[in-house]
Amino acid sequence: MSSFSSQSPRLRLATKNHQTEPSKSVFAGHHATVNCLECNRTMVPRVVTYYGQPLRSICPFCGATFAKFPSGLQRFLQRFHTRTLSFTVFFRLLIIVLGFAVIGSLSSLEVLPRSLGRLAIFGTIIFAPLALAELIFQCIERLAVKFSHESNYYWAAIVLLAIILANQVHDVTGYIVMFFLVMLIRGLISGLAQFRNTSSKTYLNN
Repeated sequence: MSSFSSQSPRLRLATKNHQTEPSKSVFAGHHATVNCLECNRTMVPRVVTYYGQPLRSICPFCGATFAKFPSGLQRFLQRFHTRTLSFTVFFRLLIIVLGFAVIGSLSSLEVLPRSLGRLAIFGTIIFAPLALAELIFQCIERLAVKFSHESNYYWAAIVLLAIILANQVHDVTGYIVMFFLVMLIRGLISGLAQFRNTSSKTYLNN
């Protein structure tokens, strides 16, 4: 039986690599796989759709949600809301409330005019509930993040408890309505500020 070296030169292994260098892929520098945050396995997320509309992507191993794809309305509403947790706004409101309290105290001691004292009372009535609402909002959102839960469930539970309490104790109905009204005003102010910041960043980027 003849050896490989005695075969035709056409069948011999090439001494030089004639293969050209592969063209650079469009995915160069990007990874097609990611790590699941629940099971920590390397996977390719599977997209879940509903009538052709992508809803979310999940891990094929444990089924945990990897990313959500909000609708057009949800993306619009997200411009009015940020999940960034910070007590900065609360501290600023607290400083304003303390400033009004100091002005009211100096006015009661007749160091400042009494007209400033009335202004301090109105300022304290307005900004103190807003500061408390901001503190409650940040605490609930941080609690949900700590336990890896959706904060919407927490707010739904608070609304349910408020309805039950209002039905059982009618004297606190007014306070509950005022609480949710202040939370709504706080959300509107925060949303408008977030929308303004988002619009400014978009304008600068363009």
